[in-house]
Amino acid sequence: MKIRTFIATASLVASGSLVAFSGSAQAALYTTCVGDGGAVTVTNDLVVPAGKSCTLTGTRVKGSVTVEAGADLVAAGATFNGAVTVEENAYLDLTDTTVKGTLTTESAFGTHLEKANVKAVTATGGFLYAVDSTVGGNLSTEAGELYVSGSTLNTTLSGSNNQYTDVYDSTVKGAFTVSGNALGGVFCASEVYGAATYTGNSDTLQIGGEGLLGSCAGASYFGGNVSVTDNTANSVLDNAIVRGSLTATGNDPVLVVGELARIRGAVTGETAAASAARSARKAAPQDRGADLAEKAAERADAARAEAHGAGKSAL
Repeated sequence: MKIRTFIATASLVASGSLVAFSGSAQAALYTTCVGDGGAVTVTNDLVVPAGKSCTLTGTRVKGSVTVEAGADLVAAGATFNGAVTVEENAYLDLTDTTVKGTLTTESAFGTHLEKANVKAVTATGGFLYAVDSTVGGNLSTEAGELYVSGSTLNTTLSGSNNQYTDVYDSTVKGAFTVSGNALGGVFCASEVYGAATYTGNSDTLQIGGEGLLGSCAGASYFGGNVSVTDNTANSVLDNAIVRGSLTATGNDPVLVVGELARIRGAVTGETAAASAARSARKAAPQDRGADLAEKAAERADAARAEAHGAGKSAL
């Protein structure tokens, strides 16, 4: 791995792989990464240069991490003490990794989190595929694809103007919002403890249980109010407990409420019986997750191959 720390007094060098450097004595110290890196501590910021690939195993970075345009960073067992930024068409893949700052993506190709622990996430464009992970703060995505499975969101989750927002076997401890999604969303065998809002979505909304996208094994729970309004999506609410009220207004077609849905509070608006939608199911909703997993794996494999080709670090 090529790591360069840019400052005249820096001395982090390993087999031509890690080099520290800076343009002036006043400039911030940072380290560039190209290739493979192991269990070392980077005491400053880390940058993966545009178009390059970096893989890290057991690495600790005390500063921030930036994955520049078109670059790839694949990390396992790593700890990043600062913020992580993923730029246009760049890719981030984190497994068993902790990010103590906010993860921000800006028109990235995508981000794959698996068994990761992240302070907060703000993603614009690209995909976010999170499996068995924890987000301590808000998770917000816009204009991308969002798939969450087996994860815990300790505050809010928001999917705005995405292609879709799909959540499986996960817990959202704050508010949950799905708005303006072109292909709607799936909420399966999951829990929300704040208010849940679906508004302005198209195509299909499957909110627990049986729906237009297929079956869902396991009930869902909504601890607060649920609002399903102004959607043009075919929408189904089933096999779910809603502790608060249900608002279903401005939907065309109207929200379908299944036999296994239990609404504890008042129901406002217009709903229909479940039988109205049962004949219109599409492919299983898990297909979206499988597609993202394949897309992530292909990019990660290509990044690993390029990083290995850049040379092995002696760290």
